[in-house]
Amino acid sequence: MAPAPIELVFDFTSTASLLALKPAGALADELGIAIDWLPFPTHARATPPATQNETVAERHQRVRAEYVARDTARYAQAQGIALNRDAEGVDSTLACAGCLWANRHGVGRAYVERVLLPFWAARLDIEDAEAIASVLAELGAPAFDGHDARELAAHTAALEERGVFNVPTFLVADQLFVGRQHLPMIRWLLTGQEGAGPL
Repeated sequence: MAPAPIELVFDFTSTASLLALKPAGALADELGIAIDWLPFPTHARATPPATQNETVAERHQRVRAEYVARDTARYAQAQGIALNRDAEGVDSTLACAGCLWANRHGVGRAYVERVLLPFWAARLDIEDAEAIASVLAELGAPAFDGHDARELAAHTAALEERGVFNVPTFLVADQLFVGRQHLPMIRWLLTGQEGAGPL
């Protein structure tokens, strides 16, 4: 019996999802386990600019956002990932619907890699229906001519009912893990739970 797949909830406009792509794929390949790619549309937040009269709360928000941006750039460089754009104002709905279509036709991982990495490298417009359809066609999926908003909404609602609230989220062994920092624990769960675990 094949082992249960790792369920990875992600969004194309999330840099945290971007940074989880390679290590999650490496773990799945190492263990011979599939990944179920579960798109979850979110809204990217811009780093607030410094203002002369910013409040303590606004300054805290800005400093935190600036740190996250620097941290993201550091890890992207370490992974050899190009970060040539931001995602402010980008609607990932179409790309997420395309992922559901790709999953249905057995090319989910290839689709995610062919969309997520080029988007952040500023080589792909994920709001362009022709561009998304072209990626799917190149992967051998049947013609994709848009999306059913109700299907994506139902998919998103089902994930929320399972406790998903952020991306990336890993659903493994009936447990929910938010963030790629949990991959060592996930590996331990999937390899027999020998020893105390990576605590």
